[in-house]
Amino acid sequence: MKLSKLYEDAPGKKVLMSGNEAFARGIFEAGVRFSANYPGTPLSEVGDRLKYLSDTSQNFTFDYALNEKVALESCIGASWAGVRSVVMFKHLGLNVAADPLHTFPYSGVNGGMLILCGGDPGILSSTNAQDNRLYSLHTKIPIIEPATVQECKDFIKEGLRISELFQIPIYLHVTTRLCHSNGIVELGEIKTPKKKGQFKKNPDRYVNTLGRALKNQKAYFKKISNIAQNPKVFNLFNNVKSAYSSKQENNKDIDINDANIGIMTSGICFGYVIQACHKLDINPPILKLGLIFPVNRSEICNFANEFNLDKILVVEELEPFIETFSKRVFCNFCDVKRELEIHGKEFLPNTGELSTDLVMKFFSHFFKIKNEYLLEELEMKENALQEIIPGLPIRQPTFCPGCQYRTVFYALKNTTEKLKKKHGTEFIYSGDIGCYTLAEAYPYELLDWVVCMGAGIGIANGMAQILEENQKLIAYIGDSTFFHTGIQPLLNAIKNNIDLTILIFNNYWTAMTGHQEIIATPNELIKRYGKATDIHTNSLNLTAFLKNLGIKNLTITDAYNIEKLERIFEREMQKEGLKVILINEECALEKQRRFKKQKKEKAQRKKTETYYTISESCVKCNDCIDQFGCPAINAKIKQKSSDNEEQDFEDLEYYIDETMCIPDICNGACRQVCKNQMILKTMINPHLEDCNLENRD
Repeated sequence: MKLSKLYEDAPGKKVLMSGNEAFARGIFEAGVRFSANYPGTPLSEVGDRLKYLSDTSQNFTFDYALNEKVALESCIGASWAGVRSVVMFKHLGLNVAADPLHTFPYSGVNGGMLILCGGDPGILSSTNAQDNRLYSLHTKIPIIEPATVQECKDFIKEGLRISELFQIPIYLHVTTRLCHSNGIVELGEIKTPKKKGQFKKNPDRYVNTLGRALKNQKAYFKKISNIAQNPKVFNLFNNVKSAYSSKQENNKDIDINDANIGIMTSGICFGYVIQACHKLDINPPILKLGLIFPVNRSEICNFANEFNLDKILVVEELEPFIETFSKRVFCNFCDVKRELEIHGKEFLPNTGELSTDLVMKFFSHFFKIKNEYLLEELEMKENALQEIIPGLPIRQPTFCPGCQYRTVFYALKNTTEKLKKKHGTEFIYSGDIGCYTLAEAYPYELLDWVVCMGAGIGIANGMAQILEENQKLIAYIGDSTFFHTGIQPLLNAIKNNIDLTILIFNNYWTAMTGHQEIIATPNELIKRYGKATDIHTNSLNLTAFLKNLGIKNLTITDAYNIEKLERIFEREMQKEGLKVILINEECALEKQRRFKKQKKEKAQRKKTETYYTISESCVKCNDCIDQFGCPAINAKIKQKSSDNEEQDFEDLEYYIDETMCIPDICNGACRQVCKNQMILKTMINPHLEDCNLENRD
């Protein structure tokens, strides 16, 4: 939706928005003064929308922090000064922020504070699917989880209220599907933030050392126990639902089925449960948990007793978090005079995302299903997919047309193959998190591992010191990842002068998650929506930064001259010790967007337009597709005729898709690849009436 509409002052108005937009709206309505994040899917868009609010408001400040630890600590500072704050990042970012996460709750908060964290159960854009709910086992931080887009907004506000009431941080757990879902949201009243805060010194509370830390820990644990026993808090986030009504008041619509079965669920899984119940035509009592930690034992037991349940089915993704706590509650604390079975992960997978189909199959083991044909259809669909999917062509991920990484990896592959033939050297490629991770795919296949941010250089630090002489290491890292967690492993490599080649890609943006600005983004390129903010950022020159580290073998180059890159790679990779190659080239996609906007704003009349075409005389050596791999270069089957009609035949015709090619950015890098000079550059003057063809080579 339009950014200005997201922050409209219109209480009661109902608007269609995404889960991420609803989070941003909730932060706005709640009167949050400060927010910070490091971009990461599935929550990147929240920060992008808060950036707009920060640029256009003097009452709100948003920061793209260097990493998640800095983002969390920044929000802690704002909260301790008495204003509301929200930090956000993806699930893996919580690992980076784990050090302060385990200590600052002892001191508590002053202004309400939320930790908004997005999980990725399907590993759609991550390197693992860790279930961050398990962090509560040792941090004790309460976890709330919205189930609808409306709750994405509402839980921000309620979570901050509870945070201030008990003076503790609140963790808001969400997963990819809900972040990217769309729903109707009713806008609420807007709370004006406190513009300035004040910190009140209290060493006993904030200096967590020795006896103070132990005292604060006991006080913190008591607060968590109070929340667990508070029925008002339980009823604020949790309620019993019917599959056929949005709000269940007197439980009149709920079936007291013969099997006496109830369901417990939370988050996006609540949607799967409702859909499954509708399809199977069942209506059991559903306890929808919005507060999933700490557990209110008595209220959970009341649910079982109220409906005289013999079985409870727990629907949740990944680990059996709710299921485990429920079994503990019913085994050790409930006065239940009958046997109560709890089922979950013995029927549902603990990997990947759940779906309505999986939940239907789960329920079919316990409920009498009237529509048996639905289960037969599910089985038929599964069998069909098992037959069809293995035969489907896999769409390989690749770099964008004109991407500066393509020429780099093309030149790197040529050089390493040449050196292998010449010296017998085997090159090992240490990957990291960023667009360059796509080098794993065909036609480059220049990636041997990828673990986490900063691990490219980090893992190479150890391996480089024990490798055999015929093996050499090359590590990649991008500018955003470098400032995130890449500086320390680089300094360690400098300290030991290990035999390692490091490629640092300086493209000025956190490109893979949506082109968010970083500390190395030149100020003149930063997108600003307004000048209302009183925060003015400084830009750090990455080239100057690396020069000041005193790296003996530091090479600085651009990206689009393949011959130059091959010379640099061949020269540097034959040296001993640490070699750093800094490749300065802005992200082609962001550069193209800016160029288009500038042309539109200035209404420029271009003197010439450049096009690249493939000659009809192309010998079809296939290097441009098989080795270079630009998606703008394609081939199509063309019917060709001969003098003899019976000898007509089909042939491949290579062409460049003008809608994808960006000649103003990459300057026809594909021409450098074509050894037969079959890719032609054509410059046209669109303002000439008689002859549009200016030159062609």
